[in-house]
Amino acid sequence: MIVNLFKRLKRDYLVIDSFYMVISNIYSKGMAYLFYFITAVILGTEGFGILRGLMPLIDTVTILFCSGIPPSMARYISQYSERDYSWIFSILLVMVILSTFGALFIFLLKYILGGGYRDIDTSLYAVAAFTVIASSFISWSRGVLQGLLKIKDLSKTWIVEYLFKIPLAVVLSNSLGVLGAILSVSLSYIFGGFFGFQMLRRYIEIGRLDIFNTLWEKRDLIREVILYSIPIALGTASYRLLNDVDSIVIMSLLGAQENGIYGYASLLSRGVFLFASAVGIPLLPRVAKSGDFKSIKKALLINLVLITPVLLVMFLFPGEVLKIFFGVEDERAVISLKVLSISAGFMSSYTVCTSALQGLGYGKIPLYILLVGITLNTVLNYILVKKIGVVGGAYGTLISSILISVLIMIYLKRCIKSAGEGI
Repeated sequence: MIVNLFKRLKRDYLVIDSFYMVISNIYSKGMAYLFYFITAVILGTEGFGILRGLMPLIDTVTILFCSGIPPSMARYISQYSERDYSWIFSILLVMVILSTFGALFIFLLKYILGGGYRDIDTSLYAVAAFTVIASSFISWSRGVLQGLLKIKDLSKTWIVEYLFKIPLAVVLSNSLGVLGAILSVSLSYIFGGFFGFQMLRRYIEIGRLDIFNTLWEKRDLIREVILYSIPIALGTASYRLLNDVDSIVIMSLLGAQENGIYGYASLLSRGVFLFASAVGIPLLPRVAKSGDFKSIKKALLINLVLITPVLLVMFLFPGEVLKIFFGVEDERAVISLKVLSISAGFMSSYTVCTSALQGLGYGKIPLYILLVGITLNTVLNYILVKKIGVVGGAYGTLISSILISVLIMIYLKRCIKSAGEGI
């Protein structure tokens, strides 16, 4: 019986792909924790607070300006698997151009956000801008591998990225401080992107490329890919912003020191998301290709099984977890971690549902729901952080997470019911 079960699991590609992504995400998230732990020790709480204040801006701008294109590209690659792939290189050119505009926007945020952000040196915004551009290549290669359903090779790009990031973080943070820590991120993007490109060369024949002519000849397809990517980019950027509004508000209102304390709890709670993304990444192209609603139910169940033990550890032993990872003994961080662990549970289910809706062609719906969540989270954080400090950021995030998770589950159930299926 057990042998037959393993045989069925071996033939279940969603389970296999999810397994690869779980392993690679455990590694990458573990390395991300190590990265932040190392930089926290080297930079101190204030420097760590600055890093935690800038990284959400880098990630949000990167996603907003070009990172919606890779999942859109993955969808079209999976649907048109028998066609010419020369157009994907023209997509890369578009991504580089868009990310350059994003890099320029990074400088404006210093004055738009003000407060603690205005106190950050301009040189840090310059290296942050470089990181935005560097990320376009690695995200493009991952989008291609995802569309080809080469999830094992996709997972390897995270391994390579962090193999470079950790040593670079140690060396550059010691020599250049916060600037070096951010620079290690951008350089690891470049190395990881080059490795991803070498992986996809196994599956795509690359002859002589005429990127500009292809851009014109395939303009209809490229336009379709870009247009479809807009709601994905807005939704994903909004998702990232929803999870980082608390840190941004704390950085702006209370400064780097307080943001560093809150950053410890926030970082640990994000561990839950590695399971949700591991399930959601292979789910999107499979739903887009087959429209299989049973895969959605299976993905939600897999996610629930994976996150429950992690949530229990963080909720029941927050002080111990904080001390083990960062050597922190601060009551504000303990309370924040307990609250944020509950929030992470809701957001992990939301992540899987978002991938399902994107695969079904409802990319705009998660955006609308997120806009509601961001608005609520921003208002709550501004009020609660000013009133009760960093813990207020955790409570604001929890309330917003519950709301958007309930809304997206209701809509997904309605979509499946209208198609004559049932979750």
